[in-house]
Amino acid sequence: MSRWLLAAVLAGCAQKPAAPVGLRVPLTEGWVATPQGGGLAVGPKGRVVASLELRGGDVPRAAELSRAVTSEGATQVLLDEGEGYAAVRYTLAPGRDGFLAVKRVGGRTVWCSSTANAKNEEVDDALALCRSLATETP
Repeated sequence: MSRWLLAAVLAGCAQKPAAPVGLRVPLTEGWVATPQGGGLAVGPKGRVVASLELRGGDVPRAAELSRAVTSEGATQVLLDEGEGYAAVRYTLAPGRDGFLAVKRVGGRTVWCSSTANAKNEEVDDALALCRSLATETP
């Protein structure tokens, strides 16, 4: 069961004031989202299993993400792509999976990635979270 959390994420650079962006983040039961360096750290209370970072620019193709993770030694790459969304789920070692995803949310892109703390079943939940990101309309 998921619950919705409205997280205000600040975007921008140090040279100009940051603009607030309403981001709807669907959290898995028992998960929390904590602001971290211009983005969010998400996961079960006390552990971060994924990072979300707000950026500008286009959503890359899943094949581009795949090349990036395989160049770092990842194998068994699964590609997922849709309108304004691209993701790869990969294996680093037996029993150690991860993901990298990018989603267009409003006029920005959100880059999501698993952390070294993520268990395989948490990778699935975090990837679903990234796929479901949306803007919060007042």
